[in-house]
Amino acid sequence: MSEPRDESPDDITHLLKSWPFVAGAPQLRFLVGIGGVRRIQARLETGILQFEVDGRPDGTRPDGCDSWMEYWAIRGGRFSAEGVGAILAEVSLYHQRAVAFLLLDDLAACVRDCDRNLAAIKSVLVRGETEVDTSSCQLLYLATVLLRTRAEASMCVRLKDTQGALAAIDCGIAALQSPGAHLGQSSTWDSPESAFLRAMRDALVPKLPSSQRVDLETRLKRALRLENYELAVILRNELRQIGQ
Repeated sequence: MSEPRDESPDDITHLLKSWPFVAGAPQLRFLVGIGGVRRIQARLETGILQFEVDGRPDGTRPDGCDSWMEYWAIRGGRFSAEGVGAILAEVSLYHQRAVAFLLLDDLAACVRDCDRNLAAIKSVLVRGETEVDTSSCQLLYLATVLLRTRAEASMCVRLKDTQGALAAIDCGIAALQSPGAHLGQSSTWDSPESAFLRAMRDALVPKLPSSQRVDLETRLKRALRLENYELAVILRNELRQIGQ
């Protein structure tokens, strides 16, 4: 019987044991890693996924550039089929990190990655050397618009800016209706993404503060119902002053 080998420093069993997997719930965390660099980790059933918080999520620099999108932009001209494939694969990688940012409540970073991806998708469509698979781009576009809208609206809600949240949702719905959204295909009005954003908007509307006019009208009706005519006269005069 052979002697057991020395334990490998690459074995991450101790890490997995220290952070047990829990089914049915996303498990993500920020941590300060080697060199004091802040990173994101996601606990999967059989391992741990790690993202850098800046630059490419995997920490690589293609040909010394921050990303494949930057590399092909510097080269100028049209993107080759190989370049298009590399950029779209990179979009998926950034999207994973953007979702992690949303779940970790770093909403500004989520918006940042989404804006980057929207620019990348547009570049591929405009500068692709060969015909691009528009169905794949459409799915990436829809998912990115939805994610970005959720993050921006959530930032506004956190600041108690309901009007800003509604404006962000309206912009998201409009983006889904723009020509770039369906890329020559059928309208996305009935898409699950559009339906989700409309549901978000409907949920926010009841939280809007009543306007001065609506508040005065409600109080006037109540005063008349209670036969408080003196108050009714005052409220009616106030309504006239604001343009009733």
